[in-house]
Amino acid sequence: MTTLETAASFDAFHAGLAPAVAARGAGVVAEIGASHRLTFTVGDSSWTYATDGARLTVGRDDTADVAVALDEAAFGDLVHERWSIFGLLYANRLSIVRGGLDAFARWEPALQHLWFDRSLYDDAARRALVARDGSPLQLSGSFTLADDDADIAHFLRTAGFAVVRAVFSAGEIAAFNAEVARLRAAATPDDGRSWWATDASGCEVCCRLTYVSERSSVFASMHDDPRIARLAALHGAPLRPSPDRLDGYSVVMKNPDVVRGLSDLPWHRDCGMGGHAVLCPSLNIGVQLDRADAANGQLRFLAGSHHHTNLPAVVDRHPDWPVVAVVAEPGDVTVHYAHVLHVAPPPTAPDASRKTLYVGFNNPAIFDVVPTGKGYNDVVFSHGDGRVRSVEELA
Repeated sequence: MTTLETAASFDAFHAGLAPAVAARGAGVVAEIGASHRLTFTVGDSSWTYATDGARLTVGRDDTADVAVALDEAAFGDLVHERWSIFGLLYANRLSIVRGGLDAFARWEPALQHLWFDRSLYDDAARRALVARDGSPLQLSGSFTLADDDADIAHFLRTAGFAVVRAVFSAGEIAAFNAEVARLRAAATPDDGRSWWATDASGCEVCCRLTYVSERSSVFASMHDDPRIARLAALHGAPLRPSPDRLDGYSVVMKNPDVVRGLSDLPWHRDCGMGGHAVLCPSLNIGVQLDRADAANGQLRFLAGSHHHTNLPAVVDRHPDWPVVAVVAEPGDVTVHYAHVLHVAPPPTAPDASRKTLYVGFNNPAIFDVVPTGKGYNDVVFSHGDGRVRSVEELA
């Protein structure tokens, strides 16, 4: 809605939004659970969103059982997608007065639908998953570098992800793993260049290395590898590599029996902390350094979700939705859009140890917004002790 572009304040935004919603008869079909009312409060002013499941109204009061307080700047960041609900939460820029985090988070897709006119994932989204010849897209399929780029690109743009087999040799993967081992041995919980979690035995385990491109000649020029550059070009419009910001090139590591920390990410989007308007479209190219399967905490994608919004928590309640679990071998590569909904559940094997090297290619607009050495994920370190907390810990 145009009010997003012209609103000068919290009240001005809602004064314009309320009649627009009434005229539009905006039905909110997001599954927001038991709560049907949400209040935002800035200073002495409150506005409440209320739905009966069919229609939505926006009005002045403070009667909702889910209530959030924040300042004018934080609300402005939220309605312009500079920061998301979770980004503001990690930064301690909002306070949930009533209802709890889960009840508030259930409203996110409804708000995105209303504020940004972003469609909700539904049966129409599933019907759009078609191949170039109009037949249903075979979502379990994969590619090799011998395949036509047009076929891979169509799959990627339609499903939001693609799997390309045997891109890197066993020798290259061995060299990458050796370099990861070196960097992990040098990492410490307070270095600001790694994420740590705690396992069931009380041991701290490293679950992510960031900016590896700055500390390794092996990884520094990954974007120049012609295979990686070819996969990045599948988007069809120029994207820029980001070795010096947005976590640089990173290595995600799965560990068994993690009980504390942001290791096993729930359903999420890579733009989930904020910045969607300038970050997307972005591609994350994942070089698989180990076998990926359920025992090792494999990736799962909701096909086609990069065009939509929806409540992540409801995905597992829809067994008919096209969720694709990726089984991959060392040397295989995954390519996915930052906005596609994906998850990597906890590994089931007691000796699990899956690693993936990610090389990011971003919307050029992001380089005018995010300076060198900075990124949206920096907010996870805002508690001052160098530890990365899970959403459950924050709640």
